[in-house]
Amino acid sequence: MRVAVFSYDYSPPIGGLGIVVSSAVSELRRLFPENDYIVFSPSPGSDKKVSPLAAMRWKKRGGCPFFSLILNFKIKKIVKKFKPDVLHAHSGSGGVFILKKPSVPMIVTSHHTYLQEAENVFSNPVLKVWKKFMAILEKRTYSLAQKIVCVSQDTADFIIRRYDQPATKVSVIENGLMIKPVAGRVEKEKGTILFIGRLEKRKGIWVLLEAFNELLKKDPALRLRIAGQNLIGRKIERFIRSNRLTENVFLMGFLQEPLLQRELKLATIIVIPSLLEGFGLIAAEAMLAGTCIAGSAVPGLRSIIKHRETGFLFKTGDSHACAESIEALLKDEMLRNKLATNARSEAERRFSLADRVKEIQDVYRSYRSGT
Repeated sequence: MRVAVFSYDYSPPIGGLGIVVSSAVSELRRLFPENDYIVFSPSPGSDKKVSPLAAMRWKKRGGCPFFSLILNFKIKKIVKKFKPDVLHAHSGSGGVFILKKPSVPMIVTSHHTYLQEAENVFSNPVLKVWKKFMAILEKRTYSLAQKIVCVSQDTADFIIRRYDQPATKVSVIENGLMIKPVAGRVEKEKGTILFIGRLEKRKGIWVLLEAFNELLKKDPALRLRIAGQNLIGRKIERFIRSNRLTENVFLMGFLQEPLLQRELKLATIIVIPSLLEGFGLIAAEAMLAGTCIAGSAVPGLRSIIKHRETGFLFKTGDSHACAESIEALLKDEMLRNKLATNARSEAERRFSLADRVKEIQDVYRSYRSGT
């Protein structure tokens, strides 16, 4: 079987999508060496490029405006030249649009949707209109697909309800992670709060900073460590200085392995205050690392975190509710340990990369051309 995979992010990854796609393709190749998986992406490590223009990105890391546009003009030639049995397009905000029905079956993985962004993230009317326009193209892609695979139940329910897709066409396959043996116990750094993600409004960084500012008035010894690419510029540094947080807030920039895992294991808790998540990859990684999570009750995260069973959920966008959750977890070590232990067990069961890609392979087999 030959599968053509389309994704705007692959290897080296620039975000969660690239991590997910590259690890899944690598595992598919390991488990099913008799098959051929060809990745088309603007990323340097892709197997094939659609065109030089399709690889152009915005200055803002990740934006790739021409990839989908040019792909639609090239897809007929791609099918003719490479003769794939199945096409697999990764969609969602920034993802791939296919606007003309291909001659072979197409599977679409939705990581989240433009309408979810319009309703949960953006307050600017112009941006809302733009996202809703993109949702029209997105709906066209879903309508042309033989199967829509969603990475969370939240997204699946939303696509059925708001994109008018039949429930029989939609299924859920959560993202997978490589499950590693539990290492020796790592001593947590007391009073250390961790944030991992892009520094932008959508990831809820301002919610966390306001919450931390509130907490610091009660406990001046607390520390907040922030790891991720800064997309909001000097605003965050000005906020830290103006609120006299320079001794307590540490901007570490974009971290790669093994430093990322080290931070996860050392932190007392990790906070994920996002306004929207398709899946919440960092939540799954924190669960595997045995680090207690406080996350916003937002689509994506609420599919992963069970409140008071595997972590805490707080009201989305509410800095005071965020502060209350953090404070409750910091005060109760026994509760933190219980939640972290439960989370690790659940993550091992739910997020096995090998198990998840076997499910993907089953979808390929079900819809391959000629069967």
